[in-house]
Amino acid sequence: MNDLIQIQCPGDGAILTIKNQPGLENKNVTCPVCKQSRPFTQYKRFVPKTEECTDYPNKHGGSNHQHGNTENTNYAMENLCIGRLIVTATGKKYSLQPGRNVIGRKSSASEANIQIETGESRRMSRMHLVIEVVKVPGKGYVHQASLFKDKCNATYINSAQLEPGDCIVLHHCDVLRLPDVDLKFEIPEGDETDF
Repeated sequence: MNDLIQIQCPGDGAILTIKNQPGLENKNVTCPVCKQSRPFTQYKRFVPKTEECTDYPNKHGGSNHQHGNTENTNYAMENLCIGRLIVTATGKKYSLQPGRNVIGRKSSASEANIQIETGESRRMSRMHLVIEVVKVPGKGYVHQASLFKDKCNATYINSAQLEPGDCIVLHHCDVLRLPDVDLKFEIPEGDETDF
């Protein structure tokens, strides 16, 4: 009963990953996107599609249907490998590891395991963002982004601002807009992976 399950918010269609635990049907769940707390029974169980197509649900409940665009892949296929971050301005790649990945500004005083060069700017914190990479048995990896601390400069995932307490599941091609740098989240092809 301690597996992770995915549910879809009835308000905005966001896909949430939560721990399946006894008594869950009697609890409220707060959606990190719309901020609404609802009984668990109002959420729909989300089951990723198994056939390959380019029309898959995104975290805002809409569709990412792209004619002729092979960059978007089936949601069920996108979490089979551990993702990576690419600095959009330079193309520099940072591989994520299972567990907790802390992203921050490059500094000799930083304890972030992914340190990004920002020049003279100090708008990005030394420990700014956390990406938790969780292995879901039989399903692959889930990548969850959250702020490292409550007070830091504005940070966005695509066009949605990340707020303290948010835990957003990342999808292939999401853009993380940190102060001074944009990072593209990508799930590499199996033969490209470093692991």
